Amino acid sequence: MKIAIVLLSLFSLGFVWANTPACFSIRDPDRKNVCLAMSSRQNSYCFSVKDADTKNMCLANVMQEKSYCHSIKLHDMKQQCLAQVK
Repeated sequence: MKIAIVLLSLFSLGFVWANTPACFSIRDPDRKNVCLAMSSRQNSYCFSVKDADTKNMCLANVMQEKSYCHSIKLHDMKQQCLAQVK
């Protein structure tokens, strides 16, 4: 749950500051993979995320598909996803 909250805040930032080399310095594997997915816009990194809600949030943001948001179980994260993905 704690990682979901951290990742939710990172998604809300839009990873504007993220770049691929900076992502490699992140120690937590899920956060690192989300960062790499967002900075490179490659959904393959999302599939390495272990937490299902975070994986779906990652896929929704990278692929810009709301259908992934509907698979998120945490209510707040689902609502954030639906609000972010166009």
